Amino acid sequence: MTRDHPDRYAEEAAALERLTRRHGGERYRRLNAYGGPYLAAAPLEVVNLIVSALHRGDEEGVTGQDLDDALLLLGRAREELDHHELELVDHARLRYGRTWEQIGRAVGDGDRRTAQTRYSRLRERTPGYAPPATDQEATSA
Repeated sequence: MTRDHPDRYAEEAAALERLTRRHGGERYRRLNAYGGPYLAAAPLEVVNLIVSALHRGDEEGVTGQDLDDALLLLGRAREELDHHELELVDHARLRYGRTWEQIGRAVGDGDRRTAQTRYSRLRERTPGYAPPATDQEATSA
């Protein structure tokens, strides 16, 4: 089964809901107290919730199903991070005038070429991503 198979989306949605119900805490209990469609945490957030529980030594509160669900959601969590990285880099460059050299230092790559190459690869892996408009583009539209 591929990652884009409809069953995969249903499995991921079920995993998000299970993990949010078990580990989302009071915030999600309040959000979902009024009925309607269940509001689940994002994949990256639920993976972080499980890892945090493990780091707190709360292994008894983490089940094998929780671990299976978190592992299932890792791909979506990575996609979220990739998207966030693209947004941050684009905003740094387009809105705040950062150079590739500065971005390379900020992300720890150390040089312009490595930062540009990483950005290009992220763009290839993130179909549908559209960089934000520059202030000039936004005012002329």
